[in-house]
Amino acid sequence: MKRSLFLSLILLTPLLSRENPFFALDPSKSQKLTSNTIETKPPMGIINYTLPDQARILKEVTFTIQNLDGSIENRKIVIDQSIDWHRKITLSQSSHNQIHLANHKTSADFGFIRFDVNGKLLSIRTTDPLSRHFVLSDPNRIVLDFNHHAIFKTEQKQLNTGIYQNVMISNHGKFVRATITLDGRYRYTLKKLGESITILCE
Repeated sequence: MKRSLFLSLILLTPLLSRENPFFALDPSKSQKLTSNTIETKPPMGIINYTLPDQARILKEVTFTIQNLDGSIENRKIVIDQSIDWHRKITLSQSSHNQIHLANHKTSADFGFIRFDVNGKLLSIRTTDPLSRHFVLSDPNRIVLDFNHHAIFKTEQKQLNTGIYQNVMISNHGKFVRATITLDGRYRYTLKKLGESITILCE
């Protein structure tokens, strides 16, 4: 009797087990999927949406956004206002900030190192070799370490060009650190050519 009961439990076990134990029971609690694949899409233009003829109130709008790390998230905007279905809904990005970034130029000169900003491009000129570079968050910063032997006080200069907020130079004994504060999170590309370094944030 005990043996037959034991065999019955073994046979029923697969029916009670989950189809895939590596996924969460509740899909809403599962981790976001991320990817290192860089997707390039054309810039957003003007999008027109025609409302159905029975529409009278626009309750909310949901934006599905792909982040820098490839993760997907939804952002909901509650509107709850009356609408005229004869008039199309237009969605576009303001070009004011893009024009501002493209035309804005500034520089910060610390003597042994100089920073020049032209839109999204940051150019750095120095005779000191770059040893490493990395990013930090809260706030978002690009950090560059240069081999430079000198004693000086920490100094910060404003850039205020949209992407690049300010740059700070600090002495760390055997090297100098340049910390560039950004206005948000970006993917940056760094290139070295002789005494010139360029950084492009996108």
